[in-house]
Amino acid sequence: MNTNNNLQRWQPCRGYCQMNGAASAILSIKDAKVVMNCPRWCAVLAERELAIAVKEFETRLYCSEVLETDLLFGVGNKLVEAVEEACADGKNSLLAVLTNCSMSLIGDDIKGVCSELQTDCPVVAIDSGGLTGEYWEGWSNALITILQNIQPSRLKTLPGSVNLIGCSACYPQWQGDLAELRRLLAAAGVEVNVCLIENGTTLAQLEQIGRAKLNIVLNEEIGLPVAHWLEENLQQPYLNIPMPYGLDGSLRWLQAIGHALQMELDLTSLQEEIKWAKKMIFREYSVLKSTCDNLFFKRLVISSYYGKINSLLPVLKKEMPVFGRLYYRVNGPGGQDIPSGEEWCYTKPLENLQHDEYQIVLGSERDLHELCGFKNTAFLEFMMPASRISVSWETCIGITGWLYFTKSIIQQILHLYKMNNGPEQK
Repeated sequence: MNTNNNLQRWQPCRGYCQMNGAASAILSIKDAKVVMNCPRWCAVLAERELAIAVKEFETRLYCSEVLETDLLFGVGNKLVEAVEEACADGKNSLLAVLTNCSMSLIGDDIKGVCSELQTDCPVVAIDSGGLTGEYWEGWSNALITILQNIQPSRLKTLPGSVNLIGCSACYPQWQGDLAELRRLLAAAGVEVNVCLIENGTTLAQLEQIGRAKLNIVLNEEIGLPVAHWLEENLQQPYLNIPMPYGLDGSLRWLQAIGHALQMELDLTSLQEEIKWAKKMIFREYSVLKSTCDNLFFKRLVISSYYGKINSLLPVLKKEMPVFGRLYYRVNGPGGQDIPSGEEWCYTKPLENLQHDEYQIVLGSERDLHELCGFKNTAFLEFMMPASRISVSWETCIGITGWLYFTKSIIQQILHLYKMNNGPEQK
């Protein structure tokens, strides 16, 4: 079927609503619940996307079932009933009421309604309509609202300690990413105080956020507003440094943190590990070259968040055998200062691949469909929602992650090359 490629930019659901971002941040707190103050269709769409990332989220997500009459006369009584019943089981640490676009427009005083509720847990009201922001704004606004509610204070600082900010349970590979970051930091002698905000975080942990000497912003599209708030309210300095890709990039990441902490890091064991990893990667490339001597990579396409792209592109140019062009598509804020590569715009579709041409795509399944060429494409998920099959240890960052990244890409290309050039294709 022929389609007009210029129309692709008008297709729905390329981004994710502010309400989804707020819900994912709230539900990452242990025993927290969310009441979406919206019509059913908004809640259904949000629930589907959130459940793909963390199945358990759907058990703590509710909807006030806004109807046409509620848009005219208000939803106050119905919302009060929904919140009170959601709090009735007594197993809640926090309940958030998230208001969508339609309810924001009619002007109901949702914060006033929530402030008068008699419940056994804190109740916060957050305006999270998609007309005023996307996932990124919803996530950071919700987390800042939580911090304002618990009012953490600056505590006695733990030497050599950091908070990790900008971790979302809806980002692909978040569990493996955090495990690798913690491993690298621990090996270098840096202690992780709190991670904002991994799934299962407690309010008691958030109250200890003031113990860290430094905040590390991992994904600036969601983490930077939170770091600004903590700097203003707790006088905590922050370092905006994306998650590390590549072997040498991992060392540079740690060295930058050590410099900001004003401490000498012991990187001896990690340097030895990197030497071993380079040997393993060389062997993988040798197998690839011996099997596919004339293999041509037409392009590498990244569709992800600004922090990932900005961190990954320089490493790919140096450490991956890409002989064609590098393209990128920034999802969310940022992207004005990408150092290399060409922007992949919806109005400028990329040309189709020939039989003997291959590409690497780091993005979403939707990006993969848009680029076609499935028989010639190595693919990794770099956009939310995360894969329906969650692999908690999977990561592409750090030393462990770069080994996985390299091996996964090479094995996919080897499989595709053998499939396309086997006896049945000759």
